[in-house]
Amino acid sequence: MEASSKGDVLYNRCLSAARASLQGLDYVFYQNDLTVMGIADNPGDLLAICQDLVASHLFQAMTMDGVLVWRVREREGAGKLAALTSDERLIYGHIESTSTTGIWTKALKAKTNLHQTVMTRALKSLETKRLIKPIKSVKYPARKIYMLSHLIPSEDVTGGPWFADGELDLDLIEALTDPILHWVQARSWKEAPRVSQSVIAKKKLEKEKAMAAANRGSSGVPEAEEPKYTPPTGSNGRPLLALPPNHRTYPTAAAILEFISSVGILEGLTLTEADLKTLLDVLVFDGKLERMGAQGYRTVRQPKNIPEEGEGNGFSSAPCGRCPVFSLCEEGGPVSASNCVYFDTWLKG
Repeated sequence: MEASSKGDVLYNRCLSAARASLQGLDYVFYQNDLTVMGIADNPGDLLAICQDLVASHLFQAMTMDGVLVWRVREREGAGKLAALTSDERLIYGHIESTSTTGIWTKALKAKTNLHQTVMTRALKSLETKRLIKPIKSVKYPARKIYMLSHLIPSEDVTGGPWFADGELDLDLIEALTDPILHWVQARSWKEAPRVSQSVIAKKKLEKEKAMAAANRGSSGVPEAEEPKYTPPTGSNGRPLLALPPNHRTYPTAAAILEFISSVGILEGLTLTEADLKTLLDVLVFDGKLERMGAQGYRTVRQPKNIPEEGEGNGFSSAPCGRCPVFSLCEEGGPVSASNCVYFDTWLKG
């Protein structure tokens, strides 16, 4: 078999294998992978065939952990590469090697050792030809990063479904938060049983009598006060009660994901369980949800009409109750009550 024919056979087999793999054209072929295809007569013949494919831009040669490997390209893409200048081809190769993570222009300049003017011109030309595109990174928003135009940035770059165009998608988060909290609450607590009208009337009468006696200055009866806050209530307006201690079927991330998928809130957005757990963790940190066991969640009962400044107690109002280095505080240590500037301010306030 002639070398060109061997090259075509090897290329076609590699292209088929890459398309059938989960990685697609990012699939990497080691020398052993190509050897077992039985196309080359010996290792030298195989390397020569690969070199011809690299020269025609059908193969991309690269190293992984110091080992020479190859990736296959579509013929259309290889044809576009052949029409590039040497500088454009050099830059394209480095951008291509970073796959879905992209490469920072400063790192690209260091790898290519090209003058800034030359690199800027080559990048503009490649972008005009729609071979590369600039992307925004949520980790490094100030950096200019490029990747191949046909690729989709990884979640490490985009931040996943909670970001849009490099910025936190607050509209999406708000659209999901309220339905999730409402659905989880209905499965986290039970409302108190309905009280008959006769019982309500009796309690109301007792309260009116107590208030009347207090207003007359009757001894032993304290003056009635309005409650400091309203207990949390359910959808029917009755107080929320905890479920039995042996209750184990609190909503999980999988169940919550199934709920929001079934009601059509996502509107075509693909959301994984791991993505949803990120949002649930935020709700836990915000004090809206709490974990129940290894996988369950329930809502936090929030009293209503809480005064802006509660009475609290000595420990909660003192700096010690919120001190991040409380465990290090001791006489003679790096932090102590005798040299704490916040403690003096609290005592004087």
